[in-house]
Amino acid sequence: MPMNTPRQILLRRHQAASPKLDALRAGVVAAISRPPAAEPISWRQVARSLRWHLAALSAAWLLVLMLNTNHSSGAVAMMRREKTPTAQQIWASLRESRRLLLEFTDTPAAESPAVPGRRSEIEPKQLEV
Repeated sequence: MPMNTPRQILLRRHQAASPKLDALRAGVVAAISRPPAAEPISWRQVARSLRWHLAALSAAWLLVLMLNTNHSSGAVAMMRREKTPTAQQIWASLRESRRLLLEFTDTPAAESPAVPGRRSEIEPKQLEV
C-alpha cells in the first residue's frame, strides 16, 4: 500500500465541497462582470454633500457684512472745498520743506534747473560751416 501525502489526504476529504465552491466562484464572477446599477442622484443628496462648504461660505459672507456696516453714530466729517490748498500753496510748501531738509542735512543746494520758456521764445541756433 503506497503512502499518501498530506495533500492527497486533504483533497480526498474535501472532494465533495468542490462542486459547491465552483458554483460559488461562478456566482461571484458573474456578479463582478455585470456593471453596477446606476443610482439616480437627487438634489437632496447633493445639498447634503455640500452642507459644510455652504455653511462655511455663509459664515464668511456674514463676517464680511458685519465688518462693512458702519457702526459709528456720527457722520464722517467732510473737508470743505474752501480749505483745500491751491496748487501754488502746495508747491511753495514743497519748496520750503526741501529747503529745510537741505539746511538740516548741511547739503549744498543744487541749482534748480531752469524752466524752459515757450518754444516760440527759443531762438534757433544756427551753425556756421
